Order: sequence, then C-alpha cells, then structure tokens
Amino acid sequence: IGYMFVKALRNELSRRGLSRPVVAVVTHSVVSLDDPAFQNPTKPVGSFLAEAKAKEMAATMGWTIAEDAGRGWRRTVASPRPTAILETQVIRQLLDSGAIVVAVGGGGIPVSVEPDGTVLGVEAVVDKDIASGLLAHDLNAELLMIPTGVPRVAIDFGTPQQRWLETITVEEAREFIASGQFGKGSMEPKVEAVADFVASTPGSTGVIGAAEEIPAILAGESGTRIVGAPTSATAAPQPDSGAVLLAVNGTLMRGLKLSPNMAAAGATFVRETRTEPVYRLWTINDDHPAMIRVTDSSGVAVAVEVWSVPAAGLAGILLNEPPGLSIGKVRLEDGSTVLGVIGEPALVEGQREITEHQGWRAYTAAEGV
Repeated sequence: IGYMFVKALRNELSRRGLSRPVVAVVTHSVVSLDDPAFQNPTKPVGSFLAEAKAKEMAATMGWTIAEDAGRGWRRTVASPRPTAILETQVIRQLLDSGAIVVAVGGGGIPVSVEPDGTVLGVEAVVDKDIASGLLAHDLNAELLMIPTGVPRVAIDFGTPQQRWLETITVEEAREFIASGQFGKGSMEPKVEAVADFVASTPGSTGVIGAAEEIPAILAGESGTRIVGAPTSATAAPQPDSGAVLLAVNGTLMRGLKLSPNMAAAGATFVRETRTEPVYRLWTINDDHPAMIRVTDSSGVAVAVEVWSVPAAGLAGILLNEPPGLSIGKVRLEDGSTVLGVIGEPALVEGQREITEHQGWRAYTAAEGV
C-alpha cells in the first residue's frame, strides 16, 4: 500500500514540477492483549475456503472461522483498538523536515510490547481508520480527513428516511453510533475515529467524504464535518460548569497510550503547564510515572496537562489507572489547585527516580522509552 501511494505522489509532484521528499514508513500499532476483541475474533483474513477445508484448518491449526457474506469460509482474527504508534516520533521528525509521509497502511502491523521493551507480533488486524485517528491525534494534526465511497455520512442509510449530514458535533456522532446508525465494518469506525480525534485534539476538525471530492472537501463544500461542542473563547471550563479540572502527568497525556481513556470520559484538553516545585517523579517499570509530593526543598515543577473532565467521567478514568495511582489535589505553578493523578509512596519502592527530567515526556524522549 505504501509503495503505491508513494509512487502516485512522486509522479504527481513531478508532473506539477514540484520537489518534495515522499516516504512510506512501516508502522507498528501497539495493542493490548487484554483487549476484549481477542475474545471475539470477527475480522476475516486470507483466502476463501470451502466449508470442509475451513473446518479442517480450524481443527488442526486452532483457527476461528466464519462464513463471509455467502462467498465462502475464511479465517477470522481479532480487531483490537490500537493504543500507540511506535513510529510516531520518527514520523513527526520527517514531517518537520518537509517530507510527505505515508503511514499506518492497513492499520499498521499489530504488536504488543513486553515490560522489557521487546516487541512481539500479534495475529490481529488493526482498523485503519482508528489507527489513522490515533496517529493524527499523536501528531496534534489540525485536520483528519477520511475518504470513502459516499459524498457524506448518512443516517437511516438506504431507507426512505435517509438524510445526509453536513456538520455534526462529537456528541451527536457518538449518539448516532450508540443507536446503531452506521455499519460496524464500514462507516462506524470512520465516524468513531474522527469523533475521538476531534474530542481529544484541541482546535481540530474531522471530515468524512468521497475520495473523488477531496478538493471540494478541503474547500468546505462537501463531506460531513465533525466538530467539537462550542466553547468560550475567553474562559476554560470550570468545575462549576459540571466538569472538574484534572492535571495528568503520564500516559493519559495527549498521544500516549492511555489518552483514549480521556476521550472515552468526554474530557477536553485545556492547557499545558507545570506544578509548583514540590513534587518528585519515578518511573514504574518504564510503563508509567508516579508523582509524589514532598515537604522538603527537593521537589521540582513537573510538566502536566490540564483537562476538563465531566464529573461523571472521572470515575472511569480512575478505575482504568494502573494500581497505586489515585486522584488528589495538585498545586500548579500559577498557584491554583486542581485535581491530579498522584502516586502512593509504596508504589515507588525499588523503582527508578526520574525527577531530574521534570516530566514523563522528557524522560521517555531522553531514554528512548
């Protein structure tokens, strides 16, 4: 897939007398082996087989099989949700250098990462739309466009009540998904990917439309746009508006492996900042950090992100946090107090202290974690 896109882009640039480097990056999409999708393999892969042959392979090879739309039998594998793209930083550097990058072809190669950093292949298929949305979020892209075979997203598709959608909010998109308006293997992952991207990436827009109408889509004349809810241009969300401000210092931050939990909770990014210089930081098996307040002068100002989280979504974030982390009060460098993710002292016993890096991103960048 990468080869075909690179060749087409290079030829078109040459035809127009333009010179830009174009590169395809083999992309590894990290998945969790605990993903519920592994208990229900539904993604057809491989050749069509006669029923008898498919059942023989299932018995001898341990395959899960299913009939595919009356065309024959095929092996089925899981389609887990990606949690990270291993090549994100390399892709960012290529983009910064002016290159056009082709990535996450076919959703990327599914892998798991062991505690010691070993990368293992996983028999699965990652949804290409969800993976593209994750990469766009990790790169803090302004626009995610997913070309498809129809001019716009529709509700009640194929019925007399069919209605094309021009602009919808993230909340409306999620309501349509919950009510089963979109095909599970076709339009639903596209809408889900764009909605999650817009919800978790400040100032972004997502659009779905026909591949042959891309110029019109970019001009705002075609496609379905998914936008965030209207917000005040002068004030950040406050707890008394039904949301609480939460400071996160590790893997809940934008683009990191647990950031989808923030989107699932309906959280919106507010700003980057630092704490007061009264905290120290440890890495817990290089999987996530633990920030602990100290009362002496050994603390530093730790880099954090402040998010506005609906009160109803806060419990879900906490329940999905690793053991030993909790939510308490955190003081920021401007003197304000918000809720924040903090570690318990027992959690850091025997772990490596990384206070000198003053933040999880700085540590992982310096150490190549």
